[in-house]
Amino acid sequence: MRKQTKIAALISAAAVLSVGGAMTAFAATGWQQENGTWVYYNRNEEKVTEQWQKSGDYWYYLDDNGEMAVDSLIDDNDDTYYVDVNGVMVTNRWVAVDNENAGDENEPNQWWYYFGANGKAYKRNDSASGDVSLKTINGKKYTFNTDGKMQYGWVKDGETQYDDNAWQDSQYYFGDENDGAMAEGWKEIAIRDDQATDAQPGDNYWDEDQTRWFYFKASGKKEKDQTGKTINGRKYGFDEYGRMNAGWVTQATTSNTSVKDGGKQGIATYSNSFMNYSTPEDGARYTKGWFKVTPGYYLQKDKYEDGSDYWYYSDGNGKLVTNQIKTINGKKYAFDNYGRMISGFVVLQMQQTGTAYSQKDIVDKLDDENRYDTADNYTRFVQANDSLFRSGELRAYYFGSSDDGSMKTGKQSVDLDGEKVTFEFEKNGSKKGAGLIGMNDHKLYIGGKLTTADSDNKIEVVVLNSNNQLITKSSVADALASYSTSATQHFKSNGDLDYTEYKFNNLPTGAKAYVVNTTGAMVKSGTKKDGDDYKVKTSNYTVDWVRLEE
Repeated sequence: MRKQTKIAALISAAAVLSVGGAMTAFAATGWQQENGTWVYYNRNEEKVTEQWQKSGDYWYYLDDNGEMAVDSLIDDNDDTYYVDVNGVMVTNRWVAVDNENAGDENEPNQWWYYFGANGKAYKRNDSASGDVSLKTINGKKYTFNTDGKMQYGWVKDGETQYDDNAWQDSQYYFGDENDGAMAEGWKEIAIRDDQATDAQPGDNYWDEDQTRWFYFKASGKKEKDQTGKTINGRKYGFDEYGRMNAGWVTQATTSNTSVKDGGKQGIATYSNSFMNYSTPEDGARYTKGWFKVTPGYYLQKDKYEDGSDYWYYSDGNGKLVTNQIKTINGKKYAFDNYGRMISGFVVLQMQQTGTAYSQKDIVDKLDDENRYDTADNYTRFVQANDSLFRSGELRAYYFGSSDDGSMKTGKQSVDLDGEKVTFEFEKNGSKKGAGLIGMNDHKLYIGGKLTTADSDNKIEVVVLNSNNQLITKSSVADALASYSTSATQHFKSNGDLDYTEYKFNNLPTGAKAYVVNTTGAMVKSGTKKDGDDYKVKTSNYTVDWVRLEE
């Protein structure tokens, strides 16, 4: 069965000789011109119908009336051909054909066909499997349906998909109706996502109408379900439908109520599952480096709603570094359970490994409840948790500002509620950065805080037990009230009272009394007078006696 369809072609025919110039007319056979059109008579002087006839180098088609077809698609058995305005069979060329259904929903204005060297339109075989049957034309790949129509946009099972979910269900993309080349590499495509409200709240690129980047492999299939695809030396991620990731992404489920209500937030292993990608226009993943952004809704809801930016660091796999002290470019930084870089003065609770406490893992950051907002409160806090500080489970650290964050060591001035307080932090070893504990170079440190005398008192008495743990720190008068039970009066030669001498004869077993000045140094030997005129004598750092002169 041969069928001729007359149409209007949008591509002009190639320059060829006119039919009249290429054909020779004979009396009752061959090509004849009748009523302004060409016909062909065979040797039996019968008009040829529904057949191809060659003249010179060109083929022509005689329709069911025997007239030469022009500007037409020709269906000949299972093959489709096209003849141009001169009636010549088109070969090795694109032809755009008006769509008789143009104007209907999802119908293009025209359909494109490609006719090969034999004049046949490229078609998909009826028995073909897979989503596409690819044809390479001028170095680009195209796909056609079983009718020979070039398919475009999202294609599945050999046909263009028009529904809103086509971008989710299809693997291949072929440009618009006037392009049709198979997408390879990056392609920005407008899509509609009816489920967008279930994604990350607040980010405008999660609206229903989106323009998103996709990446198509050399095979034409889109990348999907990727978190670290290397493209041109940078890392990218793609969701289950092939959209390039943007912003915060986690492979942990965020659909259940406990996550949305913050039930998992603040758990280090959950935070560690998050990766951060750049904007929808860029998309490159932050990998083994610093970045400063607002935390995501599912990572830390309250800070997300505040809109504040924090510093984060991702490892080589793009995942957040959480709940540990990490060496980066030769400096140490600490990160909390949410992955935020810690800054300023903090006390960290360390995780025990065997009998030691490691800097690698942090159980908790303890300053959120203002337990040590002032110098006095901090001293009380350390004394109340003395065994934990001495074991290393609790450690005081001092990090740089919110835009620095590097661990500080040695002598540092720390601001506690507006008061500048001197601290000393370990410079080396496994406890590097931790506040000194106990005596060091004849100075006493309480959780890293240097013990000094009040400026009004000039000197003060500190009483330490046999383990150099602080029992009390007080003025000389208060120390006498606590630890002296007797006083000896000494008189001048004229009988006047010269001075009263006191001994610390009521110290706890094994304890010793020392004198500390306003710089924190302990008085080794000699006498020092405080603001109340108490004179204190020390030998080898310990107190010999206290005198109050008249």
